Amino acid sequence: MKAHDYETRLQAIHRWQTGEKKSDISRALDVDYHTLLLWIRRFESEGLPGIKVKYDSCGRKPMTSEQILERTKRLRQTHQDWGGGYIRLNLLREFPQATVPGERQLQRQLLKAGLNKPRTKLPPVGADWATQAFERVQVDAKERLRTKDGKACCYLNFIDEYTGAELDAFVFPLRAHQPSPRASSN
Repeated sequence: MKAHDYETRLQAIHRWQTGEKKSDISRALDVDYHTLLLWIRRFESEGLPGIKVKYDSCGRKPMTSEQILERTKRLRQTHQDWGGGYIRLNLLREFPQATVPGERQLQRQLLKAGLNKPRTKLPPVGADWATQAFERVQVDAKERLRTKDGKACCYLNFIDEYTGAELDAFVFPLRAHQPSPRASSN
């Protein structure tokens, strides 16, 4: 959104007072129509001070005192294993009347101060993954599935770990009362 200087605001109010249509003023001065309405309402209620540019109200304001931020840093330095949530609980106990920032805001402040390590969202990758095709094949078995006609079956597929390609798949019927290898050795 474009900021408009005081001269543009004065010109808009002057044109409105002389009876020019608001839509024409808006187009001529390249001012959003609703912004122009806001200026007019402010002018009607407060006079010229109402349309004054108020840059001091722009941007985010610090939500916490320097004292709380310094205490946050000291707590982290003395307790490396404390996270933002636990630090916040301690701050709430120490400063019961103050506005204490949320856990995420504390984490950002600690990161900005170099006291938090940025974390990746991905887990570390294992070093033993396959490095070329057919080096390692993953076998996946699914048992006791039902075909469309209701017959019980098993599904076995082979996946190349490196490429992720399905190499082969087999569907075969279950055999009734098939003994396991352990049962036959007794």
